[in-house]
Amino acid sequence: MLILLLLATAVTAAPLGAAEERTISTTGEALVQVVPDHVVVALGIETYRPTLDAARQANTADCARLLTAVKNLGVAERDIQTDVLNVDIDYKSDGRPSRGVEGYYVRRAYSITLNDTKRFEALVDTALNSGANKLMGFEFKTKELRKHRDAARLLAIKAAREKAQALAGALGMTAGAPRTIHEGSADYYGSYRSWWGWGYSGQASQNAISVQGGGESGGETLPLGHIAVRAQVIVSFALE
Repeated sequence: MLILLLLATAVTAAPLGAAEERTISTTGEALVQVVPDHVVVALGIETYRPTLDAARQANTADCARLLTAVKNLGVAERDIQTDVLNVDIDYKSDGRPSRGVEGYYVRRAYSITLNDTKRFEALVDTALNSGANKLMGFEFKTKELRKHRDAARLLAIKAAREKAQALAGALGMTAGAPRTIHEGSADYYGSYRSWWGWGYSGQASQNAISVQGGGESGGETLPLGHIAVRAQVIVSFALE
């Protein structure tokens, strides 16, 4: 029992002589707005006919006309992918199968990658004038996502240090060497639209904004046709 008591005394006595280090923790966020280098467009054709064979034949013909028009714009065949192909039965009288079939819906959708974003409107106009009757959505993207994420992370770290220095200065102190750092959320999003309505437009609060690849920043609202990469870090500094 005596040995245990002496051991406990030694363990608890050590922190009494050690000064606890004072730190200050801040969160830094950065939003990098990027001019995209390609856009993915989702569109398709919905066909309705009284019989299944008629619906399929009409849909196939319209899709062939659509694909020919898209390829004539210079879109490579490898950049055109079939996303959806389905058939729905339209039943008579409140959708009850026992009442018989009214007709058939045949739907086919495509995902088209356009490497020249300046031709985006021309692609949509051509598609709608060549049989497409569904515009499901579009998304602007970048092939250099890693580079822009690294840039956003560095800006977030800078924002965290500047915030720490400002807070410490208000108390008559300074923010010293960093002690810990944690990476928070990282977002990648772009303006897009579907035939159901507008999607996320990038309205958010951040500490730093940078525009990559040309163009001008529109403040905290992401301009249409841009994409954004956001980084967040939490850093603690020695408070001196």
